[in-house]
Amino acid sequence: MKKILVSLLLLAATVAAPMFADQDYVKTTILSRLKNSRDFTLKVAEAMPASDYEFKLTEQQMSFAKQMVHIGQSFTYFLSVFSGQKPEPANPSGMSKADVVAFVKSSYDNAIDEVSKLTPEQIEKTYKGQEGSMNGLEDLIAMLEHAAHHRASAEMYLRAKQIKPPSYQD
Repeated sequence: MKKILVSLLLLAATVAAPMFADQDYVKTTILSRLKNSRDFTLKVAEAMPASDYEFKLTEQQMSFAKQMVHIGQSFTYFLSVFSGQKPEPANPSGMSKADVVAFVKSSYDNAIDEVSKLTPEQIEKTYKGQEGSMNGLEDLIAMLEHAAHHRASAEMYLRAKQIKPPSYQD
């Protein structure tokens, strides 16, 4: 039994290892998750009524609109490591619901476009930043985590307004 289990584990490792070593697979996976994040974030943004876009849970927190804008602007910071240029995030044309939703969609679409152009070398390379050193893949994962963190905060704003947030989609 032990030999069979060891053989199965070795077989699984042999089959899975090339899949994870393949940077095209990594980039395709990141792009898939980024598109999913875009679609879900837009559903969260659409769930808040336009009249409540300036709502804050506490005085110290960002408004709902600013949470959404922050998500969109953050892609500039995370993706700037690949170009080595100073991040210069854009701003929405206004803070209305329509302006913010359009900005978030555009920001995600730009990020998806930039990630799609990354080379395997850029994904593997280690970059130095304010938070220390990380490789391109770690930076991309951090970008997704950051978006999820702020989207979850925005969902709390919805709940405070007695609005059921959209169900998580995978």
